[in-house]
Amino acid sequence: MLIALNLRLSISSASALLDALQTDLGFGAAAAAALPALPTLSFAAAGFFTGRITRRLGAERTVLLALAALTAGLTLRGIPATWALLGGTVLGMSGLALCNVLLPTLLRAHFPARITLLTGVYTTVMALGSTLGAAVAIPLAAWAGSPSLGLAVWAMPALLATLMWALVRAPEARPASSSDANGTYISPWTMARTRLGALVTTYFALQALNCYAIIGWLPTMLSDQGMSGGRAGGILAVSQAVGIPATFLVLAFARAPDRLRHAFMAISAAMLAGFTGLLIAPVDLPVMWALLVGLGLCSFPLVLAVIGNSGSSPAETTALSSLSQSLGYLVAALGPFAIGLLRSASGGWTLPMAALLVTAAAQLVIGMALSTQRR
Repeated sequence: MLIALNLRLSISSASALLDALQTDLGFGAAAAAALPALPTLSFAAAGFFTGRITRRLGAERTVLLALAALTAGLTLRGIPATWALLGGTVLGMSGLALCNVLLPTLLRAHFPARITLLTGVYTTVMALGSTLGAAVAIPLAAWAGSPSLGLAVWAMPALLATLMWALVRAPEARPASSSDANGTYISPWTMARTRLGALVTTYFALQALNCYAIIGWLPTMLSDQGMSGGRAGGILAVSQAVGIPATFLVLAFARAPDRLRHAFMAISAAMLAGFTGLLIAPVDLPVMWALLVGLGLCSFPLVLAVIGNSGSSPAETTALSSLSQSLGYLVAALGPFAIGLLRSASGGWTLPMAALLVTAAAQLVIGMALSTQRR
């Protein structure tokens, strides 16, 4: 749960402080567009090698290494320089990538009878961390005296998770969770040649693209419409907070195989409605749009539950998780970056939001196909 708490804290807090960081550090539009894209790029690059690292070190030791990298990266971001901000983000997000891939594997290895329940718990904690980061980032930076120091504060919960994991991890469980009971390794490309692998990866890419585009740019979009920075960060926090109760409701509803299709339809429809509201009247009913978008973001725990329940062994689960998250985040990295470029090119938010409506519609179509795929 401590690991899950840290998985979104550093992302949503940086999003809320993007304008303040640009003003304080003086970086240009290219760096401003790249910063929200760096987490997904790092997830793609580091996540693809998770299986091989895990095969050598074991899942528990790999997670310990990942948490140490996260702590170091967040600490580095406290230096008030653009290179430190970008370098610390890459290092810290690479650590997050390993944790992202391995949490479904750890659940599959240690709690095979409670995968859906614990997926709901840890994704809810992730949403709580994302909400906390978005809500308190600006006042915390003001208290610390600079946006860079405000970001560095988030190294403290990462350090706590590192120390706790070092104390409680079970060495005797390592062989079973590193890949399979006999230490076998399955390449992610093996899963890529299956229909399940293709559908899961495509869906994961679309939901991650939509998610990180909103997390990366929603406060800036609302600020451009005249909303104060503090209130814009609060609206982002609302979109993250709604996932806390909604995750359990969606996963509980989707536990029955015949309901999975309806769950995919409901969350996709909510995302489409929220994006439509942000396109037509972004500051008229911002809380309503944030609630709908937040419900749509439940596509993340839903696809994680599908991954955790798929495959015939932890090795296959790791391979599917590595494939979907690495390629998925690589595609998703285009989201924040493309939204930033479209905003700069068009001078407004109509074109970026129209593009997100297209990706949300595609997510609905792929979700329908995935809901009928045997796992």
